Amino acid sequence: MWEKSYICSMERGKTLDTRPLLRIALSLIAGILVGDGLWLHVSLWLWLALAAICLGMALTLFRVHRTAQGALILCTTLLVGATLADWQNRQLHVVCPPHPVSYEAVVVGEPQVRGKILRCELMITQLPIGRMLDHPLHIQASLLRDTFTNRWRSLHVGSGIRAASQLEPLRPYSATQNRRPHFDVVRWLHVHGIVAQTFVLPSNWHASPPNLRPLPWLQRIRLHLLLLRQRLLQRYRMLGLNHQSYAVVAAMTLGDKSQLNRNTQSAYAVAGASHVLALSGLHLGIIYTLLTLLLGRFRHRAVAQGAVLTAIWTYAALVGLPPSVVRSASMLTIYALCLLLGRQRASVNTLAFAAIILLIANPLCLWDMGFQLSFLAVLSILIYYRPLYRLLHLQNPFAQWIWGLTCISIAAQLGTAPLVMYYFGRFSCYFLPANFLVVPAATAILYGAVFMLLATPIPPLQQYIATALGHVADWLNASLTALSTLPGSSIEGIVIGRLQLFIIYMILCSFTVIVRYAWKVRHQSRLEAFYK
Repeated sequence: MWEKSYICSMERGKTLDTRPLLRIALSLIAGILVGDGLWLHVSLWLWLALAAICLGMALTLFRVHRTAQGALILCTTLLVGATLADWQNRQLHVVCPPHPVSYEAVVVGEPQVRGKILRCELMITQLPIGRMLDHPLHIQASLLRDTFTNRWRSLHVGSGIRAASQLEPLRPYSATQNRRPHFDVVRWLHVHGIVAQTFVLPSNWHASPPNLRPLPWLQRIRLHLLLLRQRLLQRYRMLGLNHQSYAVVAAMTLGDKSQLNRNTQSAYAVAGASHVLALSGLHLGIIYTLLTLLLGRFRHRAVAQGAVLTAIWTYAALVGLPPSVVRSASMLTIYALCLLLGRQRASVNTLAFAAIILLIANPLCLWDMGFQLSFLAVLSILIYYRPLYRLLHLQNPFAQWIWGLTCISIAAQLGTAPLVMYYFGRFSCYFLPANFLVVPAATAILYGAVFMLLATPIPPLQQYIATALGHVADWLNASLTALSTLPGSSIEGIVIGRLQLFIIYMILCSFTVIVRYAWKVRHQSRLEAFYK
């Protein structure tokens, strides 16, 4: 009987002790939801006081009552989440002046043409001109394009501008609301720190020398990295990449999706391959593998891994630190540390740790679609990949690769399909063949882009690689366009609300728990039979 009790205690320990960060992450998320819903009604100081009280009580119970202490730690985490959400919402709550104002600003996002207007992000440093602000205001500006002088063409990341216009509270775009009714544009803008919007006539602005001193040092670093990214994108064009081949390479390698036209975006979305256009774990994993191979023969593994991680985080900063990239970089960092220490490399705890980092840095990124899809995809892979992969026992390496990619695709789809249907009203039926196309192509494009930039001292070789890169991108575009036009490529017009979305995930979670419990019971009975 002692074997049975040992097995049971081992299973209980696994349940209670191996995923503490998951419980903390869930408590933090619950706190952010509470704080976001009550920030207009509850004082920030009340959240801080309650968090301090719970933390003090948890410390007094140190090694006295572990269960009560654990509950108090989770309560403290919840209250910290509420405090962070409350503080972030108050930072974004700006009362706009009731009349037009003159201001000086810096362009902090590459301007994009949208019909007759030029849309760009501005960081206002003086309001009105001559009066420095304590905290720069991050706004979204729509400049009416002047087709006679074309002055708008001179505006790029880092440009200075002086303008006079009416600052207005954020409001949703009608076109976006019609196409994606569940997508909250105002919330998305808040996630990115934008607090107001404005419309500027051609006669009400002119270029000026940029003044970066009022900007926070992190913002200045980000601006310099964005300028570097623009120079790399210009290099792509100089090497002959153009049209949608350039757009796809720019999106996959540097996270710039501004040049993707609607047809390309639609083809990727219908085929179920939109994820390859958004930088995520796939892209960083490919880059990490390449850098590890290049530095694999280095004598000191710790130094090699340190160099690889430095390159990964520099790249993450270069592409703007979107949530999916920060999540991937955080998990790769933990993976590398576990590799050096000989510990378990990938777990739900690792994912939870990455979520905690992101939510502490910006609690409102909980409402970012990229954050939601990225974490759900990885969580789903961690839960379902191994059980699916064990269904078949294959000996051929190529067959193992095919089956492994199939299992990863199905696992990720299980977690993200309900959310995609909620936001986009679509289910892509050919996501499996699409992944078999995009994974090799994305690998070739990322490797090719790295070697293309490294070959700068050898122009003929660099031009040859750029030409090959363009052909791969054109082939991928043509393949996914053909796939998206096949009969039954997607189910359109799906309409589900928040309640239905919640029910779908509850059913999925319940099914998962039941299957895992049945597997554990079966496994335990086999062990008992073995000991008997």
